[in-house]
Amino acid sequence: MIHNKRYLVDEEDYCIDEAKFSQLTLRQENELYNEEDHIPHDLIGVRWVCLSKGEDWEVTKNKKTVLVLKGVRFTTREKNFLRTPGGMSFIVSGYKQGWKSVSEFKRQVKKWLK
Repeated sequence: MIHNKRYLVDEEDYCIDEAKFSQLTLRQENELYNEEDHIPHDLIGVRWVCLSKGEDWEVTKNKKTVLVLKGVRFTTREKNFLRTPGGMSFIVSGYKQGWKSVSEFKRQVKKWLK
């Protein structure tokens, strides 16, 4: 038995406090390997960048920046949503669906927040 202040766990079991880690992450990446077909997929990630006069979100594909979502284009409510882990996932799924412009992301965020 392993004694932890949050868990009492057998040595064969592994526990992660997901709530603790989900609040700290401001970067999210997607699965990059399909085990069934043995085909590597593109690594799609989102990074929140805090600037001196605002903030941006960078969408990366295989470690190369492919799209920058400028924070000045979004309202405060939209920016608050995009900062969350759910917002990061929203950006990744939107990019996978083919949203390649800031205006498309803005339109979809408005629909999502209604």
